[in-house]
This record gives sequence, structure tokens and C-alpha cells, in this order.
Amino acid sequence: MDLLERIYTLLTLYACISVVIAIPAFEGISSWSSIGSLVPGLSTLEAIGPRNVEVGGRNYVSIAAPWGSPGNATVKATDYPPLFYVHNGQLWYYHNVTTIWPVNVYNTSLTSRLPLQLKVGTKQEGVRGGDWRWQGTMLFYEQGSATNGGVYYSCQDSNGLNGLFLWLKPSPTPPGCTLFTVHSFSRDLL
Repeated sequence: MDLLERIYTLLTLYACISVVIAIPAFEGISSWSSIGSLVPGLSTLEAIGPRNVEVGGRNYVSIAAPWGSPGNATVKATDYPPLFYVHNGQLWYYHNVTTIWPVNVYNTSLTSRLPLQLKVGTKQEGVRGGDWRWQGTMLFYEQGSATNGGVYYSCQDSNGLNGLFLWLKPSPTPPGCTLFTVHSFSRDLL
């Protein structure tokens, strides 16, 4: 082998090793099989209630806003439901790999017959001191000893927009609203 062939062989070998070294790897992650491997507990939130029987399909917690914008949490049938997860008592909406927004609870009792509304925002705001948690597959919201019991209502807000609401005490379903429970069937239950 002459000198040029040796240099070419060494450069080729160096290029192959560089490519292998450049493949990203994160500690504790051995597979790229799902985004859930990067954000533990990430899943869709299925809303189960009478509307499922009426329309014959699945309904999911979604965002009533143009793609890429925060807005009212709502319930609707969709082929591409958004992803959510609970971390440190906060419910989060996973928009994409660079954007994760909090789901905030707002006191709407001064402007509406409905007391607490869920909205996705760019920062944490609204009612403070509440905690989100899972009980089996069902999502609960609690404020101290008060809880929504895992019950949510899909209603129109005071502006006529669809929204997702909750109460912290047992209440009858308001006129024009639909009762739901919210579940995650795809998250890791360990």
C-alpha cells in the first residue's frame, strides 16, 4: 500500500467512527420507540361520558385554538388527540419537542355559572394550590381536601366557546353541559 492509499483508508475509518460517535444517546434511554421514553407518563386523555354513546366514537381532551396557540381545554372527537402528562401535581400539555405548556385552572364563577375552567397557557397562572393526580386510569383535580371526584363538564363558556369545567363539590350537571370522566389508558401505570 502506498502512502495515499493508507491516508485514504485512515480518513475513511475516521469518518465512520465519527458518525457512530455523533449518534445521540441519553442516559437511561435505550429505545426511541415512543416519545413516552423522553417524557414519562405522556398520553392522550380520553373523555368518557354519554356523548361517546351518542356519536359512537372516542372523545379526547383537546385545545380549542389554532395549532400552536394556547386556548380553552375542550372535549372533542379527533384522529390526532394531543398529549398530556402530570408532573409534580401539575397537568402539562405536550405541544412539540420544544413546547410544553401548563394546563391552568381559572375561577370563572364571577363571569359564568360555571366555577372552574381549564385552559392551556404559556405560563402557570390562575387558581393556585391545586394538584392533579391519577387514581387508576382516572384524572383527579384537588384543592386541599376538596376534589372534583374525577368529574368534568363540557360546556359553552360566557363567550359561547366550548370549554372544559370542573367543580370541587358534587353538583348536578348544568343545563347544556355534558358530564365526562377523563382517563389515560396508554400511560405507564407503574
